[in-house]
Amino acid sequence: MKIDYMCKKFKLPNGKTVDILDSVFIEIGKWLQVGAALPESGGFILGYKHLNTGNITLENVTTPQEKDIRNRIRFFIKDAFHFKFLETAKRKNSYYMGVWHTHPQVIPSPSGMDYTDWNETLLHDRTACDYAFFIIAGTDEIRIWVGDLKTKKIKEIFECPKDGGLYKNT
Repeated sequence: MKIDYMCKKFKLPNGKTVDILDSVFIEIGKWLQVGAALPESGGFILGYKHLNTGNITLENVTTPQEKDIRNRIRFFIKDAFHFKFLETAKRKNSYYMGVWHTHPQVIPSPSGMDYTDWNETLLHDRTACDYAFFIIAGTDEIRIWVGDLKTKKIKEIFECPKDGGLYKNT
């Protein structure tokens, strides 16, 4: 998916959808590794599950902080800010839904370390839905994966089809 910073709708493996708001893409877009020396960035993804429909909305992300560990090919959340942000967000019914990070690739692909981290997330973390979301932002494209918290399987998800500027009913 080319980066255009607009709200997008993706089909989930269970047939439901996830809306990723433009605020998520805009914030991630500020941290792209477009310069040769820029370090990897990342943070938590926050959102909620709609009780009536079972669909999901991802609405916010945390961003790199002073105590996080960052270099050209690694990012580790270490700063307490991320966890404090989650606590504050819960009061507004927005919850931990996964993690995002950047890669210095045009079209990002998960590394072995990414898959190791994602599998650890599926074993130890809980989100406000049946999935953990994993976003990798390259310099030109963003790709999104979901990890099923029950089956522990990770799958890339794709934007729903459109007819003109509107999403088709699927």
